[in-house]
Amino acid sequence: MDDMLTDSIEPVLIDRCTPDLVREVENARDRKAGRDLWQQLDELGFIDALVAESAGGAGLSLDEAAGVLFAFGRHGMPLPAAHTMLARRMLADAGIQAPRGPIALAVLNDVQSHRAFVPYGCVCDSVLVERSEGIWLVDIDHVTVEPHDEWGTLGATITFSAGVEQRIKVAQSGPAPSESVVLELGARVTAATMAGAMARVLDMTITHVNDRQQFGRSIGKFQAVQHNLSVMAEHAAAAYIAAQRACAAESTSQHRLSTAIAKARASRAAPLIANTAHALTGAMGITAEYDLQLFTRRLHSQRVQFGSESYWDEVIGSHAIDHWDSVVQGIVGLEAA
Repeated sequence: MDDMLTDSIEPVLIDRCTPDLVREVENARDRKAGRDLWQQLDELGFIDALVAESAGGAGLSLDEAAGVLFAFGRHGMPLPAAHTMLARRMLADAGIQAPRGPIALAVLNDVQSHRAFVPYGCVCDSVLVERSEGIWLVDIDHVTVEPHDEWGTLGATITFSAGVEQRIKVAQSGPAPSESVVLELGARVTAATMAGAMARVLDMTITHVNDRQQFGRSIGKFQAVQHNLSVMAEHAAAAYIAAQRACAAESTSQHRLSTAIAKARASRAAPLIANTAHALTGAMGITAEYDLQLFTRRLHSQRVQFGSESYWDEVIGSHAIDHWDSVVQGIVGLEAA
């Protein structure tokens, strides 16, 4: 992971990706919202970080850019910046000029009606959608967008218009649905952004319990509170390490298994961390004015995006049955790969 890159993007996100901006984008649910932030990230080269140097990018690996993904999660990035980083790399590798606006990733889940759930579907300009025969770039103007009704969500279900088969085909998917390229890529970056959000939730919770006074001392001094914080910290750390490992393993033979572990770990930790944070912050924590909900709502949504823990647990279990003689041997082999 490139710490210099992380250090470079942090001041930008602190200054521009504020809780007020996140609220503005969520309330607007409009493609034009947050474009000043998007333009700055694009002009500074962060969105093209994964694109090869020969195509005008920085040529970084996902491992080197992992810190950017964590930072997006830590600051509640309300635009599909992480998705677009991957999409632009895929398009550049295919020799296709990428749109400059936000691109979301999606997997077609209803072949008959051409319907797919798209995270950030309310704020993207294009969708890189995977179908059984390949991956296609679709302009959002050529689909019907049905925003989801959950409070603050930016996801939408899109229905492709007739003639979508003539859209740009940019890559081939895996030989079977279980090896979906976009599903795996989406799960990998979502696990990383979730890990960043979990770290932010933990920090906010620690700050609250240290500031909140009860019985003459901060509630963070009580053993029961400390125990809950330690459990949160364990899960947040495990999610962070698993996501970092998944980014590092992208170009290895263990890329799919590492992604499965990372997304399963993040999805399993999400409700525990979110629920414990709200339990410890009490009535203050559930108010719209308190920033905690900006991150916990996102964690609950991202838990099921690109496969929940139950989906990826099955991938891990199948791999273990097929390839491992023992759990210890499998884990050691994963670290050695």
